[in-house]
Amino acid sequence: MGNARRIKKKIMPKILITGHLGFIGSYLTKELDDFIGLDLKEGNDILTCDLPDADIVIHMAAEPGVLKSVQDPFKNAQTNILGTIRLAKRYKDSRFIFTSSGGAIQETIESPYGLSKKCCEDYIKMLCSNYVILRVCNVYGYGSRSVIDKFLNNDIDIYGDGSATRTYGYVDDVVVAIKSSINWKSGLYKLGSDQNYSVMEIAMAIGKPIKFSPHRKGELLHSRLENETPGWETTLDAMDYIDQCLNLT
Repeated sequence: MGNARRIKKKIMPKILITGHLGFIGSYLTKELDDFIGLDLKEGNDILTCDLPDADIVIHMAAEPGVLKSVQDPFKNAQTNILGTIRLAKRYKDSRFIFTSSGGAIQETIESPYGLSKKCCEDYIKMLCSNYVILRVCNVYGYGSRSVIDKFLNNDIDIYGDGSATRTYGYVDDVVVAIKSSINWKSGLYKLGSDQNYSVMEIAMAIGKPIKFSPHRKGELLHSRLENETPGWETTLDAMDYIDQCLNLT
């Protein structure tokens, strides 16, 4: 027994995911073997719930929606900004990964939602020593709130003249980036793409009758997010995704 070696058990880091029952969170958690989840749908409000120990925090919980933020900017700021500050203070020495928005890079931010994301970025930079900020483009995929999936699953109602443009990325690719960012160098990353389509282009590709309604306050006319993340890119084009979905029906 003198030559016997003691096998040291590898200690796995504790991963906390806020908003794990949301659209992107539900995809991400399928790729992780073990994690702690906090989600308002389970009664865990990040403003008030107990915060467990964690080595890695993936913060996705938020009050979503541009229009909702215009209607109630107080609630949006309370959840997004104050909730993020509480987490950033609690996990200031942990690996802190935050999913931001392409709307945070606009020279003139049009909505409280976009402004809240930009404020969260600045607080995280100030309070956390080991952070990754991911500015994410408009994410599409089954179960998303994107205009692509809305038009695929409902009647097409365009607010404005259809010329508004967005940058799109497929949910599986975004999940790869979030999971990989656990090991990325601390900093800010833009998860963009060259998939820049107008609302009208998407509507025409889907091919349903189109209804037009007035433009809604707070919605950007044009939002473009270049991909500036080395070693990562989206692999499925939005138009190919639309074709796949239409062929399944």
